[in-house]
Amino acid sequence: MRNSLLVLHRWVALVTSIVILIVALTGSSLVFEGAIDRGLNPHLWRVTPAAAPLSLDTLARRAQAAVPGAAITGFVVAQADDRAYFVQAPPIQIFIDPYTAVVLGTRAQADFNKSLPRRLHVLHTTLMAGDAGGTIVMIVTLAALLLTISGVVLWWTDKLWRIRWSASWKRIVFDLHHALGIAASLVLFTITASGAVIHSRAAGDAIARLDARPRAAVPKQPATDSGARQLSFDSLAQVARGAIPGASLSLLSAPEKTTLPVVVALKFPEDRTPGGRSRVYVDRFRGTVLLAESSREAERGTAINNVMRSVHTGDLLGKPTEAVWLIAALVLASQSISGFLMWWNGRGARAALARKSPS
Repeated sequence: MRNSLLVLHRWVALVTSIVILIVALTGSSLVFEGAIDRGLNPHLWRVTPAAAPLSLDTLARRAQAAVPGAAITGFVVAQADDRAYFVQAPPIQIFIDPYTAVVLGTRAQADFNKSLPRRLHVLHTTLMAGDAGGTIVMIVTLAALLLTISGVVLWWTDKLWRIRWSASWKRIVFDLHHALGIAASLVLFTITASGAVIHSRAAGDAIARLDARPRAAVPKQPATDSGARQLSFDSLAQVARGAIPGASLSLLSAPEKTTLPVVVALKFPEDRTPGGRSRVYVDRFRGTVLLAESSREAERGTAINNVMRSVHTGDLLGKPTEAVWLIAALVLASQSISGFLMWWNGRGARAALARKSPS
């Protein structure tokens, strides 16, 4: 039984090692996804905090003046005091100081899609190969989960913790593979299992069925007179905040297509995802709430799906868990390399054993 499991572990690792290495390395870098963009573009992001941000409508007017003809469709609100907001004016992102309304710069969506953090994100999730790449990543994530479990089972027989630094480099590689793998196994199980759920629509749907009631469908914008005017951004934001008290505004999206409602994303202090998990859909002309979904009131299945990204990325407890997850992702990458070296180093021994075996 152990030999069969060892063969399975070895060949699954060899077949998937390159993709696991790519996914692990890009995953570790995505801990710094936002920081990378801010570090590469400090002129777009960095502001000096002041007493309170200006109104959204004031910011919209300044952004509109800076990019004449652009249709302002919403805002992404910074979650840190020293960062700019950016105004959505597809296909342009307008970065603006929320305290002074000074426009810091603009960036085309196409340029953002070519940026380093965005490329790393797409490489991590789809290998830059669309739906087919996403399927490959899901399969490889399941393979990494299998390798984590089978690795623990194989380790249990010998329980190798010691790294013999005075031994040959081959033995050091062997010891490191076992010691690092078991040390990171619990976090790697968490990362790979949650990653598999995130990539699998079937798994997400199965978890959602834990809800006592089906989740409400996304509402449509009610019909109105052709001459009706959209409410101000501040009014729409106020309606959303009133629908889910205690949550802060993270995004307001008013699509240019006026047959769609305004969508407002809100974030509670305990939320660990960048934009929060609460949503309010607002009639853009009447200001009535069409649907409000508070993450604090989510049923069991929805709550599990809501937290799954934080589990996968290590955002659960902020910087401490992000650091642990980063180290674990680097260990996973190193396992691909050390596992391949172990296989390469053992070719002679396996060949000799095969020659001795009876035909």
